[in-house]
Amino acid sequence: MAVKKRGLGRGLSDIIEDSTVLQSFTPVEKPKEKKPAESKTAKPAAKKSAAPKTAPSESVVYVSLNDIKPNASQPRKTFNEDALSDLADSIKEHGVIQPILLRPAKKGYELVAGERRWRAARLAGLKEIPAIVRDLDERTNAFYALIENMQREDLSAIEEAEGIREIIDRYGLTQEETSKVVGKSRPYVTNALRLLTLPEEVKELVNNGSLSQGHARAVAGLAGEKLQIEAALKAAKEGWSVRQIESYTALKPKKKPAKKKASAKKDAETRALEETLSEGLGTRVTVEGSPKRGKIIVEYYSAEELERLTELLKG
Repeated sequence: MAVKKRGLGRGLSDIIEDSTVLQSFTPVEKPKEKKPAESKTAKPAAKKSAAPKTAPSESVVYVSLNDIKPNASQPRKTFNEDALSDLADSIKEHGVIQPILLRPAKKGYELVAGERRWRAARLAGLKEIPAIVRDLDERTNAFYALIENMQREDLSAIEEAEGIREIIDRYGLTQEETSKVVGKSRPYVTNALRLLTLPEEVKELVNNGSLSQGHARAVAGLAGEKLQIEAALKAAKEGWSVRQIESYTALKPKKKPAKKKASAKKDAETRALEETLSEGLGTRVTVEGSPKRGKIIVEYYSAEELERLTELLKG
């Protein structure tokens, strides 16, 4: 049963523009061409009506392919030659539509995102490629490389889950923050991470396309590796649909849900303190812990609000 593989829903350009987790760049513009000196006898140009000037957030420049080196942090080491050839043919006909992302190196530039386009452009015989240049640190560089790797169309559900887990572990993000970064819902991220608890035999069936993410999610709910492997092998062998394997697993023992820790009720004094702090700071404030030890959580919902709160706390 062949299963079509897919990458994440958002493009890297969306993530780079919208992510509030990692933003650090210095745009590089093309050098302005010098205008020829005006003749002294030339009539002064008529004044144009004043209009608001809006500078672009970043500029696209054309960089020689020979001045670009691959990204040392790129987690993807192999590239499908047939797919690269197809992309090269497309580039010959239409050009490179989406700029690649670079950062300055000691000599030339280092790729941050767009290695497939860079390789295909070389195959297509191009000399230069459109690019955006940003001054990124190592952490941000590795982050973008990891995100781009997760945009692959041939990504399996397990590979996607592993990428999500790496983002969470390496950058210390919550599942909520990660869902925004990868352009998926919070439940999607949670369900993806559940797949990493499956036995290796089941993961392999997902990676080779024998089972889909929907199949794997149904199997993950079963109690014990033995039942999970049995169900997965049966579904793969008999070509079950997701609905069929859900019907099958519905009759089998399920994993017991993890017990939630009972949260201690806040006393009136703590609630009053939260209200006082919330009124004073103009945002929601949560106090957690005991009288001897704890933490105060101050929420903000925009960069402007964070700046406002910072000034208040400084003052």
